[in-house]
Amino acid sequence: MDRNIHIALNSIRNISSELRVNAQNMANVNVPGFRADLAVTRQANFLDSFDQFKSRVYSQQADQALFSDEAGNLQNTGENMDVAIRGDGYFFIKPASGGDTALSRRGDMTFDAERFLTDGAGNRFLDTGLEPIQLPPTRRIVVAETGQIQMELLGTPEGTLVPGPIIGTTMAENILLSKSLDGHIRPINQDAFPDPDQRARISQGFLESSNVNTISALVQNIESQRNFELSVKFIALGKEVDEAGSRLMRMPG
Repeated sequence: MDRNIHIALNSIRNISSELRVNAQNMANVNVPGFRADLAVTRQANFLDSFDQFKSRVYSQQADQALFSDEAGNLQNTGENMDVAIRGDGYFFIKPASGGDTALSRRGDMTFDAERFLTDGAGNRFLDTGLEPIQLPPTRRIVVAETGQIQMELLGTPEGTLVPGPIIGTTMAENILLSKSLDGHIRPINQDAFPDPDQRARISQGFLESSNVNTISALVQNIESQRNFELSVKFIALGKEVDEAGSRLMRMPG
């Protein structure tokens, strides 16, 4: 029963990880463009001891944190500073927390104190040269499907549009993506980071919602809790069986 107890403990650790992933998805259900984390992928590993492989197998968490690439619903906000990608594609961003360039679907644009174009989390949008986009004071901006920004500058006649930078986008085709430790989307192989191809189509005045399915998340949470309780009961049963076996092996008297 020792092996069975250790398997149950391993199962409890995995279920706890899945509950954390589910809680993370639920916490970001209202974040624009959020991509739901998938249940943590598993890989089977043998316990290696004394240079010999044992028959005991453990399920361990894989290195990559995969996510659902299903598109969220597009909401018509009518705001000039809201943009969304129709279908496949990603924006290039420079994370506010630092780190390497990442990909994003979040399109709730705003300006920081230095007039850099950022999303609601403070991540800076990058242009086709992967440089942060900085704009002068404007009355409004117009974003074309290709990401081309047209600006109506302060002090110019109303309706006069001046070409500005182009918001960098990519389809990231044939590239396996995952979420890094900071929660941003990057290629699993950093050497395969995509270049801007401007093939994604942008809609201004729309905002993409997160793709978290709240009903599925709640059902998964209930199932995980039940599996957790079953594993705990299995451990208690294993303890009772071990104690019964010990009593049978005692010397008479």
